[in-house]
Amino acid sequence: MRIVKYDLRLYAFIFMINFDRNMNKNLLTYITMFFGFGLFIICYDQTVVGQNLDVNNNTEPISFLKPEINSLDISEPIYQTINGSFISTRELSTSPTLVTEEMFGEDAIMKDIGNVKNNMTFINTYNAQSTIIQGKGNGTIETSDGQTIDWMSSDIGVINERGLIFHGIILFDNTNSEKLSFLNGKLGIYEDSPEVHRTIWLLN
Repeated sequence: MRIVKYDLRLYAFIFMINFDRNMNKNLLTYITMFFGFGLFIICYDQTVVGQNLDVNNNTEPISFLKPEINSLDISEPIYQTINGSFISTRELSTSPTLVTEEMFGEDAIMKDIGNVKNNMTFINTYNAQSTIIQGKGNGTIETSDGQTIDWMSSDIGVINERGLIFHGIILFDNTNSEKLSFLNGKLGIYEDSPEVHRTIWLLN
């Protein structure tokens, strides 16, 4: 009976040791989970509070949300077409798209100059639907007393319900004329529409 009694005590002792070990492991697991969950709550609260503070306070927005904006500083119109005439056209290419050379003449008025003539040549490239034209031009403006200035340009023409409208940029690039010297090396922009033909403004 003593042997049985001692065996029972031994089994009970071993059981308690294993129980304590399991309890310690479980307790450690519970503690780890508890602290992990608590850390998550703290981080979440800080994120939400931080976001709320950013929304509610009056701090300046991030700089890339308020970019600087370019503006055009342009003159009063310095050139206005009175009437124009079509001189000639010829096809330079038909594949992959149509490319033409077209020549025009214009009678115009220039600010502080008076009446001028403008002889123009454009190389025009059409898109597949012939609704958009990319043009590269050059020409010579001549005053009534024979003084001249050369120019070159690049423009885009779009066909819409109003007709063919061109917007372009022009460089006045060569002159020996004293009267036209104020244009030498100057950039301008222009518009040519069915209602109002070519108008040119200088970029200051």
